[in-house]
Amino acid sequence: MKKYIIGLVAAMAVTVPACDTLDFDPTGQYSDATAYASINNLDYYIKDMYGIYHKIANVECGSSLNMFEDAWTDLVKTSWYGVGQGQNKFFSQINSMTVESNPRSNWKTMYEQILKFNFFLVDAKAGRLSNLPQEEVAARVAEVRYLRAFAYQELAKYHGGVILRVSEDKVDDQNDNAKARATKEETWDFILNEYDKAIADLPDLWSDGDYGRITKQGAQAMKARAALYAERWEEAYTAADNVIKSGKFTLSTDLGNIYTNPANGEIIVPVLFELEKKQHSFDTYLCPPSFAETCGYKDQNGAAATPTEEYASQFDIKVGNTWEAFNWDNLAKYDNEPFKNRDPRFYQSILANGSTYQGREIQCWEGGSDECMIYSSTGQDNVHKSTTGYYLRKFLTSNTGAKRYNFTNILSDQHWIEMRLAEVYLIRSEAAARQNQWSQAYSDLNVIRNRATLTDVPQKNSWEDYFVDLQKERICELGLEGHRYDDIMRWGISQEVINGKRTHGVKVTKNDNGTFSYEVIEADNYDRIFPKKYEIFPIPYNEIQNNPLCEQNDAWK
Repeated sequence: MKKYIIGLVAAMAVTVPACDTLDFDPTGQYSDATAYASINNLDYYIKDMYGIYHKIANVECGSSLNMFEDAWTDLVKTSWYGVGQGQNKFFSQINSMTVESNPRSNWKTMYEQILKFNFFLVDAKAGRLSNLPQEEVAARVAEVRYLRAFAYQELAKYHGGVILRVSEDKVDDQNDNAKARATKEETWDFILNEYDKAIADLPDLWSDGDYGRITKQGAQAMKARAALYAERWEEAYTAADNVIKSGKFTLSTDLGNIYTNPANGEIIVPVLFELEKKQHSFDTYLCPPSFAETCGYKDQNGAAATPTEEYASQFDIKVGNTWEAFNWDNLAKYDNEPFKNRDPRFYQSILANGSTYQGREIQCWEGGSDECMIYSSTGQDNVHKSTTGYYLRKFLTSNTGAKRYNFTNILSDQHWIEMRLAEVYLIRSEAAARQNQWSQAYSDLNVIRNRATLTDVPQKNSWEDYFVDLQKERICELGLEGHRYDDIMRWGISQEVINGKRTHGVKVTKNDNGTFSYEVIEADNYDRIFPKKYEIFPIPYNEIQNNPLCEQNDAWK
């Protein structure tokens, strides 16, 4: 029987209590001697560390939406003012991100995780696992080394150079508070080198069959992402190329299978859940209102965040035998059927008027069971209607027996995807383009398009032209998977995408003859505010206060 790693193990594990200082006892529930008594015990300890994935899994963050990544971009609009006020206030008020307060910062969370990893790595180097089979120990050290590199990657992509607390001779304590930041380049050097060390000792497949544990190619894939963010194009290309050519993963020909089957061959790094043991509230907050009604919760759940027209319009439409960019000005050309014959990824990502979900037709028209509303910053607390005329489909449950959910103690258990093969193709494509390898760049873009049954996009031979095609494919393929925010930050296009802009939706009206009329509407009642300096996060105030050697990012001085 295949076992699944869900990251939080209700068994023996050395538990590190959360604390703001570096001075505390690392052992909580069990002694480290117990954790290191056998490989079996050690595995309980290591698997608990996979909880880092749950700190960033967007399905689990749906309960607050403060970390639902695409709601901080042009792709998703939060609907209820009360639940979505984090994003709505952020974009509507000047100085929503400050040194003292940053709702997007992951600084404290990631350093808490790094501390756990450091305790283990220090113990390993000190020989405290010398009684165990050393080849098996080496694989587990590599596992933790990978997780620590991943935590630093999460810090570096937002803050630039960070404090590298990475000694494996001793764990930093209160006497080590004063430490300077590494440069951005030094930080990425460390991350990439750590991935290389992990790759060397990780197995191709874990002998116990645990699904979800990081493998050699999984670490290689994450290195490809890190190298892309670090603008190390050759390294990104090579790492992605190694993953693709390894043959360990395959693009799924069934698009829906990617999001319904956590063990399908495309997923490289899954984040797994289990009903009543490790579950989340994604359906509770993001399902269509009519689904909540079938579960006995009419007007009480759903529609907290919904796809924008900016997102929906990225998906091509097929006219005759030709795929074309969608445009609302061409409704007559589409026989007034804007939601038919769209890129198949549209239907796996978005629920539009006329879509079927859980046996119900989505009725986004005025007076329908899923009608939209005009967004307002007042009077919409806990009103469960879309402000865009769309609903999320990707990552919603596909279980036809979903009436078992009671939205209280039985919630949702669908998986999150931290890394899959399609992203690796897109990484290799971008890395190739950065090196003027246009044929390879477009070959990889078209592999992704062809999998979705779309025709090739013609090759261009300049970064500016390619960038238009790359953005579209990353949005259509990876939208709602938490990549868009990172993309617009690393590309430096936040002003073009967010600042001074408003998101949009579509208002659907049902005519007396049963046909529908459509009107593109604004889903914001304000121009969004996103200063250029938001593209890098400030170092938090507490770190600056407690660490006299830590300097603030220039944009925030």
